[in-house]
Amino acid sequence: MGKILTIQYKGKELLPAKKDLVFKALFTANGDLELLASLLSCLLDLTIIADDITVTNTELPPAFKDGKLSRVDIRIKLAVGKHLNVEIQLNDEHNIEKRSIYYTSRLYTEQMKSGMDYEDICSTIAINILDFPYLPFEEYHNRYRIRNIKNNHELTDVFEINFIELPKVVKRPDNNLKELWLRFLAAEWEEELEMVVKEDPIFEKAVNKLSYVSADEQLRYELFMREKAELDYHSAMARNYSKGEVKGKLDMVRRLKESAAMPVEEIAKLSGLSVEEVEKL
Repeated sequence: MGKILTIQYKGKELLPAKKDLVFKALFTANGDLELLASLLSCLLDLTIIADDITVTNTELPPAFKDGKLSRVDIRIKLAVGKHLNVEIQLNDEHNIEKRSIYYTSRLYTEQMKSGMDYEDICSTIAINILDFPYLPFEEYHNRYRIRNIKNNHELTDVFEINFIELPKVVKRPDNNLKELWLRFLAAEWEEELEMVVKEDPIFEKAVNKLSYVSADEQLRYELFMREKAELDYHSAMARNYSKGEVKGKLDMVRRLKESAAMPVEEIAKLSGLSVEEVEKL
């Protein structure tokens, strides 16, 4: 098995908490949900205890599903009835807003059963933790609901999407529990973990739990296979894009030649092809 990026911490090799498989194992393994309750309480400004939480998808998915890289999320139902989807994403795939709307909508509509009233459908919340800058604001946490665009009147709170950008947190001087959790998730060095551990005892447990899941050989294997699948996937996408780009260029050259809109020399200069290559098309 290849080498996986790890954090050296007091003689141990810890997996980064922001890796999606590690993130899910850290907050749900063995049914211990104290860490998850602390994180959610901070992010949603609610008082949540472990007994309030039911994780509805405890399994880890395959790297690929239906020909695409699978999502690794945590689906949650709170005792108060709210349905949550928590996901951490390292790379900007330029689809996070539409994808989040789609999955949050499913969380909402899948609650409807035969004989139910619309009033019985509980609110849904998406929490997207991003390891890249995304929104054009200094704030690292932005919450969206359905509002009137003229007077900002909120129609309902049954649909909420949160974007939390980790790179913006490290620039802030505050060390409240919410920001400490985000610093913990973003950590890549021993010093960063030591800093949060000193600030609050919950992070000593978090580091111990991270050490526990990092020692799981099956998890390490699945993480390696997932990262390999991601590399293969993005490599294939790049090749397909390159082929498509070349085909598009050749189609353009053919159309210009057929229309006789400009001399062959000009077409060659515009396309980057040689005159001989243009003439052969």
